[in-house]
Amino acid sequence: MTTRLETLAVGDYILSDRVAVERKSISDFLDTLTGGDRSLFGQIADLTRHYARPLLIIEGHGLYEERNIHPGAIRGALSSVAVDFGVSVLFTEDEDDTAEMLATIATREQTDRERTVSVHGGKSAKTLDEQQEYVVSAIADIGPVTARTLLEAFGSVEAVMTANEDDLREVRGVGKVTAERIREVIGSEYR
Repeated sequence: MTTRLETLAVGDYILSDRVAVERKSISDFLDTLTGGDRSLFGQIADLTRHYARPLLIIEGHGLYEERNIHPGAIRGALSSVAVDFGVSVLFTEDEDDTAEMLATIATREQTDRERTVSVHGGKSAKTLDEQQEYVVSAIADIGPVTARTLLEAFGSVEAVMTANEDDLREVRGVGKVTAERIREVIGSEYR
């Protein structure tokens, strides 16, 4: 199996143009239920917006025993992920079992079904704003937050595409390297 390490806008693993995986250890899963910076439902919603077959893998043992969280709350979260968001939930024993599961799914998608891997997913955006964010986020590995910031600053996809490097660098979250990369991608001749 060949893997590529890359910062992803959504999910932890991309297995095809339609399958993305959010992987959570038991501890991480429970952390996302009890607050903090990351919301399980926000992450799951992002997956469903970009991929037709999103998956949640929960890795480890002791889901109901690890913390003092009522089992009903855990079951409620799991049922919401599956029923409200339409995301399949898979349980694995450990890192090795997760790796085997990912390899199995990737083989089914990429070899058996001849699907390609796409970090932007195969599901089209629904609203005009989402489509614009999608286009800008495809440039130079820009994530959704920076794409929104660029669109807010420039007002349109066209304005982002035609902005010079200095103007790009004035946008919060866009440094010299990112501005150079954007201009390189936009301005370079296709070979």
